[in-house]
Amino acid sequence: MHLARVGTKSFLRLTRGSRISRSYFASLHASPSRNTPLRLVGGTVALIGAVGVGSYLVSANPIHADSSLINSDTPSQANDDVKTKSPVIPTIESSKNDLTVFVWGSNKNHTTSMNDASDPRRPRPFSEISGLGVALRDLAFCEKHAACVDASGNVYQWGDGFFEGQPPQSSRVPTATLTGKDIVKITVSGPKLYALSRSGQVYALSSSMRKQKLDPDVQGPAKTSSWFNLSWLSSSPPSIDFIELKSDSKLARGERFISISAGRSHLLALTSDGRTFATPITSSANSNGQLGIRKLLLPSKESSSLEKKLTIELLPKAAVDPFAMSTPAVRRSTGNMAPTVSETFDDEAVRYSDTLFEIPSLKGLKVSQAVANERASYVLTANEGKVLAWGANEYGQIGLGSSFVVDHVPIPTEVPLSRYYPSTASIKCTNISAGGDVAYFTIQATSITSPQPSIDLLSCGMGQYGSLGNNLYTQSQGSPVKVKSVSGIQEYHEATKSLKPLGPHTISASPTNHVIATLDTFEADQSSHVKNYDGPAGKGRDIMAWGANGDYQLGTGKRSNMSQPVPLPSAAFIGTFDVDPKVERMMTKERHVDALKDLTGKT
Repeated sequence: MHLARVGTKSFLRLTRGSRISRSYFASLHASPSRNTPLRLVGGTVALIGAVGVGSYLVSANPIHADSSLINSDTPSQANDDVKTKSPVIPTIESSKNDLTVFVWGSNKNHTTSMNDASDPRRPRPFSEISGLGVALRDLAFCEKHAACVDASGNVYQWGDGFFEGQPPQSSRVPTATLTGKDIVKITVSGPKLYALSRSGQVYALSSSMRKQKLDPDVQGPAKTSSWFNLSWLSSSPPSIDFIELKSDSKLARGERFISISAGRSHLLALTSDGRTFATPITSSANSNGQLGIRKLLLPSKESSSLEKKLTIELLPKAAVDPFAMSTPAVRRSTGNMAPTVSETFDDEAVRYSDTLFEIPSLKGLKVSQAVANERASYVLTANEGKVLAWGANEYGQIGLGSSFVVDHVPIPTEVPLSRYYPSTASIKCTNISAGGDVAYFTIQATSITSPQPSIDLLSCGMGQYGSLGNNLYTQSQGSPVKVKSVSGIQEYHEATKSLKPLGPHTISASPTNHVIATLDTFEADQSSHVKNYDGPAGKGRDIMAWGANGDYQLGTGKRSNMSQPVPLPSAAFIGTFDVDPKVERMMTKERHVDALKDLTGKT
């Protein structure tokens, strides 16, 4: 099963007709990194379940919230023939290979249903991207548009924002845009969509169908620099405008981009060698210093060739006017934070920035994870497990402590996580997740007095809607606090006959203050290549949700906000799937299918 959150939406992918014993759900996505975070966009959540083991999908137990989803464990071929573990329910007339995406939450812009504008209070099928053996590699939601990657690596887009300006009678179904590039990961942010290919190329295209039309006066889609490339055999239609982003410095032999993360107006990209790059999405990309770079080279709109660049300085607001953030009155601008439209392309244009710039202050530092928040950035060092953060800090989302009252941090600064543990404890951060104005850190703490490490989830930032998960509705929280119900817990391990720490497996945080996470009760026996579930009540991963719930995005059927994690109820599936009504929560579980197909029906 796969769960995702986008804005005020949520989605879940299940296998219709498969046996979901004790309210377990199959998972569909897979990703290169086990610790890849989930992300939610807007008020929609989606679950994508029943994942075929032979596909390169987003995650083994992905949970999407607001614009991205969870990643899975190991990449594999999409056409592998795998057997079904769960029997078909005779009372349900559907194939064992029928994979269904379920969504709930806000549908104001037809991102969770093409034909029904109502907001689903509980999970309901999303038939347009579901079907017999149809699998997805990734799925992302934004407020007005959404996108997915099918099993062949092709990108599809839909939603009112995507179809804006099109005739009312036109067909409004998921439309293929970026094809033939073997995409494995997408991230959406406002006017643009960014895609990462299996070979490490980063592409950008507009989130609007109208703006994807090629301008005859502008250079066409960027070509790959590789001399050996067969993507021309099956590539995007020549009428679709997109670009490939290039790095400003040469990559080492064999080095490639392995992850991308987008905030409101900036994008972070990480290479296989641990180098961190950034690019502006709009002219507000460095409003709080979150870009990590001031001087950039942007394409000139007046030049007939995109090779001519303009040196532009994107200044943080505090650098332009130190009192801009603290004065209630409207202040006259004292300088330009961004170039004028006459000098560069409009910042909503896909060619506004075509370069990934290495962040100067992080050169020489090997990074294992780079995460973009709405107006802040976070990186996790590869060896020490330390967190560096910079950008907006009005709500304490950088995590520097309650006494640190600076509204923005312009340079990468270490988050002092060890301050909240005894001096005898060894602290290491293993994962970062972020959404809106809240950040989450998964901490592994080892004490000399205990043989077993403790795994906690810490949060900091704006908790007005309960997204801090500490059972309080705090406006700002500069000192990281433990998220209740998912921190410091243990479970009994049958194999070793002992207790072991149980932490979060995946976390997806929405820009609109709701969060969904799965607990790490799944274990893989690497020696036998057999995957085992050691979770409570049988086998599977618990799904927990908390935060804002004004558009039913938590899937509880109610609109009350939740200030601490609660299990996702399984009531919506009882009667349609083989769910044990005695088990009142939902859990994720892998499911094998005979063959995986893309959205065109090809295997």
